[in-house]
Amino acid sequence: MTDDNSRKSAITTIVTFVLLNIIWTGALTSAADQHLISPNSDIVTEYRFDGPDILGKEIPFHVFYEINEVEGMGSSEVTIELQLSDGTIIEVYSGISNVSSTETYALLPGPSSFLITIKQDGQIYPVPSDIVEIDLRTEMELYTPIRIEGYVFANILALILIVTDRTLRSWAKSRRLKRGSPIVRKLRQEWKEVEKSISGGDPVDVDDLLSESTSASNLMSKRRNWSVEETEPEPEQEEGDQDMEDADAELESLDELGEGDESRLQGKATIDDDLDTISDLWDKLGDGQNKRRGP
Repeated sequence: MTDDNSRKSAITTIVTFVLLNIIWTGALTSAADQHLISPNSDIVTEYRFDGPDILGKEIPFHVFYEINEVEGMGSSEVTIELQLSDGTIIEVYSGISNVSSTETYALLPGPSSFLITIKQDGQIYPVPSDIVEIDLRTEMELYTPIRIEGYVFANILALILIVTDRTLRSWAKSRRLKRGSPIVRKLRQEWKEVEKSISGGDPVDVDDLLSESTSASNLMSKRRNWSVEETEPEPEQEEGDQDMEDADAELESLDELGEGDESRLQGKATIDDDLDTISDLWDKLGDGQNKRRGP
């Protein structure tokens, strides 16, 4: 892995961990609020609700209330109590109307309820909404009890995402390396066909061998040209007489061959018992060329 890729991988790892921890920190500040009684609604003397079960832990529970007299009515005695799932009764407020406050408790999982009692002149008033107005709201911090567990889970999730991403990238890279380049795959396929024919498999048509040989020769020529272009050009030798001598020698070799035909290049190839490997094939091709050129 190059230094650039290592730097990118490190930055990605840090960003992933930081981002997931920021998301969890933001979730901790959220709360589930509920408006139980509004000023213009009827007052329910017993309001039941369920405390959520977050790994069996207590949940921070905030109670907001405001109690006012109805215009033209005298003061009243108001009692608000919170009964928890274990039977414990907590007195939220007890006193006269025209008051507002906020209280915080630890809410247990399971069914709980608010108990509201309105008295006037020492007697329970049958219709409390006729003499008082109550605004009662609650908020529950659902994720605070599992603050530590949330951070641990966020970091484990970040680690899983990073390991999975690197595993998939490594797997994809190994597949690309195994497949190789298109040119290498083509040459490998062509040589497999030649080996199959030499070892006694299906015969290969001469035209196919010629086309394959031509493509391989072209590829080797291109590689030689690339290697020559990369090196500095050497000083050119004197031309003229040398070129004429080479041309005369080539013409003499062609005259000795005489006029040929394509009879031996047509039809299907026959199996030569002397050919066992590809090296034998190259050696035989080299001997044939030496015989045509002469000593």
